[in-house]
Amino acid sequence: MFNKRQQKIEIGDRFVKADDLKTVWVVSRLGSSVVDIPHFQVFREGYASRIRTLSENVLLDSNYYVKVE
Repeated sequence: MFNKRQQKIEIGDRFVKADDLKTVWVVSRLGSSVVDIPHFQVFREGYASRIRTLSENVLLDSNYYVKVE
């Protein structure tokens, strides 16, 4: 309907929060498959014990996270 280009998230992709460009979060694996929206586990670069599970929608929303190259 909208022809919006869907980005794909890969293991190893790096993101920063839109309001904190210094902290890098790295995608480590696919998260929950219980819901219809894909989720991914990310860890804070340099702090592997800091883990979050985030939805694909949140990671691809530039209001929340920005992918870094």
